[in-house]
Amino acid sequence: MAELALEKMRVAVNKYREESGISIKTLAFSLEGISEQQLRNALNKTDGGPRTVEMLAKLLEIYPIKFN
Repeated sequence: MAELALEKMRVAVNKYREESGISIKTLAFSLEGISEQQLRNALNKTDGGPRTVEMLAKLLEIYPIKFN
């Protein structure tokens, strides 16, 4: 169940990036203490731990990302 929710978060963030043109670098900059590489790892499924969930959840709050 958690993996399904995480996948939906990844899809939502990637779709938002494509539609808005906002770069991963810009998204990472808005997350205090998160590097661009950490965000890339989270979005590319090389990291699936609690930190990833926290990162993506913050992005969903900060930006008008539709999470279905």
